[in-house]
Amino acid sequence: MLKIGQRNQLQVSDILPFAYHLNDSDNSLERPVVLKESEQDLAIGECIDVFIYTAADGTLLASLTMPKLDMQAFAPLVITGASEHGYFANWGIQPDLYLPQSQCHSSLDIGMSYVISLMLDKQNKLIGTSKIERKLSDNTDSLKKGQAVDLLIYAESPLGYKAIINNKNAGLLFKSDLSKTLKLGEQLNGYIKQIRTDGKVDLTLQLQTAKARESLEERIIDDLKAHGGLSTLTDKSSPEDIFSHFKVSKGAYKKAIGKLYKNKKIKLDKNCIVIIEN
Repeated sequence: MLKIGQRNQLQVSDILPFAYHLNDSDNSLERPVVLKESEQDLAIGECIDVFIYTAADGTLLASLTMPKLDMQAFAPLVITGASEHGYFANWGIQPDLYLPQSQCHSSLDIGMSYVISLMLDKQNKLIGTSKIERKLSDNTDSLKKGQAVDLLIYAESPLGYKAIINNKNAGLLFKSDLSKTLKLGEQLNGYIKQIRTDGKVDLTLQLQTAKARESLEERIIDDLKAHGGLSTLTDKSSPEDIFSHFKVSKGAYKKAIGKLYKNKKIKLDKNCIVIIEN
């Protein structure tokens, strides 16, 4: 069975002046798939791996070049144009991918990148959508605390950045745990910070082990001693200032000074931290 939006192995069934017709090995497809051009000469009966998509009129097309995403993937795509009813995005093959307005959360800006997935419309045509949440799984059985994962940033919220985990699940990177501003469509490595009882996943870019936390506490004390027992780097300081000084997130820094305060090694004033001499 032909899989639209995925790689298929088909056979050359006919050679036309400017295209090839492709079919399966039994020539059982009701209508041939059109491969419009090829850098290599193909012979009738030759089997090739191609990506299957659709033209605006519903014609089945094939490409030897794989696009930037398939039916199982998500990818950041640049919007190249707009019409009265939707948008067009560069997905690595021609023509550009069409996104109907109904499949977009809001208006999209030409030249900007958005995370897109593929779907089939009611006419079985392949289209793009920026409403990707419905394709993300709620099943977190494959995830565990501390696991290294691949992340794709797809949206920003008041608390932080929403990310696709391993091309499957959704998670959140809290701004308080970050040392820099992230961009939509950015791909990076991260870790599972925790999986909540409601199934939501918290993420982090820096895995804070017990050893790492102890090391940070020691570095803070050493820094205080080197600066006369006082530091103006508090829990109210910017994430950028904290990262510049200690190369950790604001969240990690706040936890470290909280532990030092609890153990009565520092005093917390409004504008500074003061070491407590034994």
